[in-house]
Amino acid sequence: MSNKGKVSLVVLACVIGSNLFLLQGEASAAPKNAYLGEAKRLAAVEKQYVEDRVHGNWQGIYAIQHPDFKKKVSFEEFQFHDGRVVHNYRDDPIYHISGGIMPSLAHVRSNPGKKDMLGNPQARIFRWFPNPFITIQSHTLKKISLSENKKFAMVEVELKGREKLNPALVRDHIEFDTNKAHVDYWEKVGGEWRIALLADASSISGGSKVPYFIPNSNAAWEKMKFVEVSADQITPNR
Repeated sequence: MSNKGKVSLVVLACVIGSNLFLLQGEASAAPKNAYLGEAKRLAAVEKQYVEDRVHGNWQGIYAIQHPDFKKKVSFEEFQFHDGRVVHNYRDDPIYHISGGIMPSLAHVRSNPGKKDMLGNPQARIFRWFPNPFITIQSHTLKKISLSENKKFAMVEVELKGREKLNPALVRDHIEFDTNKAHVDYWEKVGGEWRIALLADASSISGGSKVPYFIPNSNAAWEKMKFVEVSADQITPNR
């Protein structure tokens, strides 16, 4: 074969290889793009959900809960427990052992407000963590993980706010900035994103020591495959 023919074959091979590379790149990007739109929609829902919790919009917070949650926990119960309550909390053994006290529904409904130790009315503030001395002010989205069927999602955020030491213990007012990692778990129900049914990790045998609730069907979630979409992909140049 002449040198000219060899050069032509080399050029052809390069063109074919380049096209294959582009096709592979497009194929790998296609699945990610298919999830990007859904991730952006969920990011908007998450942003509103965080803001509702920060500003105490109880109607907005309760509205985004799972339908099965709302069947078992009324709005009054949800607010009475500062939002830190799981769907099956009335079945929790802690309330059925000696010394365990569960407020009746009648008590909850007749005491919608909150009072301090002196009996003064206090606004109910959403309780993100077991520690009641943490106040969240804003958040930063880190990433969204969508299940392959786009029916379940984990939204990882960094919460920013203020934390103070228990004044009853330190007998002083000590307050400082704090950043907390947090994950919200979502399930798509009837085409809308809703908070998945959750459980307190500390009450699950062998559960992770996390300060926020995890899916009550955690074993099933751990078997799912997720596609991760970063915050930079959702909001470029943020």
